[in-house]
Amino acid sequence: MIDVRWLALFREVAHRGSFARAARALHMTPSAVSQQMAALERAAGSTLFERSTRGVTLTPAGRALARTADTVHGELHRAQRTLDQLRDQGPPSVTVATFPSAGAFLLAPALAALEARREAHVDTTVIESEPAEALAALGDGRADAALVYHFNTRQPPSSWKDAAARCTYHPLLHDDLHLVVPAGHRLASCRTARLEDVADEPWIHGWDLPGKAVDALTSAHGLTPEVVCRSSDYRFMQALVAAGVGIALIPLLAVEDRDDTRTLPVTPTARRRIGLCTAPDAPSTPPVHALLEALQARAEALRPD
Repeated sequence: MIDVRWLALFREVAHRGSFARAARALHMTPSAVSQQMAALERAAGSTLFERSTRGVTLTPAGRALARTADTVHGELHRAQRTLDQLRDQGPPSVTVATFPSAGAFLLAPALAALEARREAHVDTTVIESEPAEALAALGDGRADAALVYHFNTRQPPSSWKDAAARCTYHPLLHDDLHLVVPAGHRLASCRTARLEDVADEPWIHGWDLPGKAVDALTSAHGLTPEVVCRSSDYRFMQALVAAGVGIALIPLLAVEDRDDTRTLPVTPTARRRIGLCTAPDAPSTPPVHALLEALQARAEALRPD
């Protein structure tokens, strides 16, 4: 059996890409880290690192072991939290990572519904994060569940399994990107619009996954819009639209009801799919199971016709 302490040290090296950086983080000497990693390689019977003057990179065997190390680390972290709760006889707890629009329209109402009907109090911690960070928190045990999103495909990206090994994905709902224009815009009174109708106007774009989804959508249809702003805040984007800075494509759930903007379906569009990722055994624990049921009920209420 591989010593779990070696595995913890290996995980630190894998994430930091250097014996020296791992040593500094763990208050060890680089030679001690190197010796223990050499012992791990002998025990594993495989070369785990490609060593260079710039640091280390993982071999295929190293990448396979890194996924296991992340899983073990997350399970041990969750087990310690459970033991701490049992020792202190405190209330059960649940930690959820979420992105802002799901936090506002899905998570907060679900938690309010739970609090209104549950007999025993549950300590809830919320971590605001985009999918990559949320899955990392789930993978290393800092979160019990993660509200995440991806675009277009029904199945979540395969990279999610690397970020949070063996996580379980529970689909909740979807919403499409909608066109948001100023109230006085020439399309404001239309029922629908086409991307070509606004191709020559200034655009307000998102960052990360939303920005990439819009970039892919416009590129696939031969459009190269002029981007005058990029933001991760949908409220700010819509305020800029109201001010006449440009138009924007925003997921329907994130659109605010304002007098100075108009929202209309656009073709073609991109579909955002929202779901909850949980650790393998998490749905069987009462707090996570109750949270999942409350989120499913809230999603059913929000689901578009």
